[in-house]
Amino acid sequence: MTEIRFPFLSLPIDLGVKVMKTMSLHEQTAYSLASKKSYSKIKSLRLPIPKVLIRIHGELFGFMEISLAAKDITDGEISFKLQSQRSDGMITSLDDIPVNLEVSKTLFSPFGHKLFDLSNQGMCFGEWIQHICSIFQGKHYGAEFTIGMSQLNIQSLRNILPELRSVQLKCSRSGRNQQGVLYAQSILKAFLPDVENVSLFSVPLHESLSVQHIGLTNLKMLRIYGNRKLKLDDLISLNVKNFRIDTDQTTLRDLNRFFKLWMKGSNPKLKKLSIYLRNGNNSDWSVLLNGFQTEESEDAQVKNVTIQNCFGVSARIQIRVGGTYVIVELTVSNYKTKLWFLNLI
Repeated sequence: MTEIRFPFLSLPIDLGVKVMKTMSLHEQTAYSLASKKSYSKIKSLRLPIPKVLIRIHGELFGFMEISLAAKDITDGEISFKLQSQRSDGMITSLDDIPVNLEVSKTLFSPFGHKLFDLSNQGMCFGEWIQHICSIFQGKHYGAEFTIGMSQLNIQSLRNILPELRSVQLKCSRSGRNQQGVLYAQSILKAFLPDVENVSLFSVPLHESLSVQHIGLTNLKMLRIYGNRKLKLDDLISLNVKNFRIDTDQTTLRDLNRFFKLWMKGSNPKLKKLSIYLRNGNNSDWSVLLNGFQTEESEDAQVKNVTIQNCFGVSARIQIRVGGTYVIVELTVSNYKTKLWFLNLI
């Protein structure tokens, strides 16, 4: 029996559009590579994607990954993994050509299952980023960088990456040095003016890259993981809505002073403050709660205080013991946190 192929390209335009819209994200991407005509057709649909995350892992894992969140959460996340051809796994330039494109799907799990492989099509890392981002209309673009020995040209990143709303930096052991500090500083300097959310994981901070410098930026969310020194000046200079930090170098007296300054009108933009203090010396509630009246609680490990600032805005201070940390949180009334990264911790 002769095999008859479906005459997709011969369909009327309106019917062809309906067929393309029924395709999954990975099918639409594969079809866009068939020809210039198919690319133009997919691009013309301007398909909306809630979130797009570009992960550049460098020598830590030796690949770059572009993840797309499907419009329907039950359809999961589609990831396009581009493996470096270098034996050391480093991605030294966006002009490098990857081995191939591995397409996988993730659904309610950090681990995906492989769907299929595509050839590299003779395109470099930068061209793959531009191709995938051009055929979909992302509402939220984010980038995740690993700080290590492999360092990409910053101007090249700015030219290739779409307009980012979120930046996440993770520091490997090889990046915890002066060179890593300078690279992290260059990335933040390039993207901070435009992004809304910043997350730092074990990134070495410096006088020219301090909590205060980053916190002064007009951000919606700033998260700093890995114990960092936190001073009162860092807190009162914050220009972010949501701030979260791990610290083993701060005092409960400074936090008490900060809450009282907030009541006098300091930090009017701040809606949520989460401070994870190393448990041990930071457990004298009387110092932190000096001047405040605590509310009754069934849990002895939890303390709640309601305060109000000079503008009539109410907030709740909650202190609780969480294993190795004492967690101190300030939450302004009616504020709800929105998760902004794919697979965010």
